[in-house]
Amino acid sequence: MSVGVYDHYKIRGKKRPPEVCKKISEAHKGKPLSMETRTKISIAHLGKEVSQKHRENLSKSLKGKCPTEEAIRNSSIARTGKKLSIEQRINISKSHRGAKSYSWKGGITPENRKIRNSVEFRLWREAVFARDNWTCQRCQIRGGELHPHHIKFFAQYPELRFAIDNGVTLCKKCHKLEHFKRQIV
Repeated sequence: MSVGVYDHYKIRGKKRPPEVCKKISEAHKGKPLSMETRTKISIAHLGKEVSQKHRENLSKSLKGKCPTEEAIRNSSIARTGKKLSIEQRINISKSHRGAKSYSWKGGITPENRKIRNSVEFRLWREAVFARDNWTCQRCQIRGGELHPHHIKFFAQYPELRFAIDNGVTLCKKCHKLEHFKRQIV
């Protein structure tokens, strides 16, 4: 027969010592509860009377944790429609690179992927799209799923990787055809 998690205290049917209760409480602080657990707790508390003192304690503990309507409105206004400048984007990117990144695995990313995920590459991509007015230069369809294409190969001409005149805007279909055409030649 299983007695429970706290078998080593041999206190079945008795109250736990205060120091044990404090340790358990400290261990659980800050841990998020799953939605399933929160639902179970909510169901268990349904219909129970809550004393006025308990309500006051809950109110005190939640002060400052729940944002006010004004704070929610201000934060949503602050985020909508604002784009970061290029300098801000570069600074944020630099501050999250290498060992400072949350997904750092000791520098195992291939060089090609590092370059294609860099801010410089994204800026080059946006500049090529803007120059071509977000229009595929082969089929002349505007918008859709656009790809930046290097006229001179990315791997063979590293000095031209970020040259805007070495890029052209193509739609996904035309980009595949362009690479297929290169393989045949």
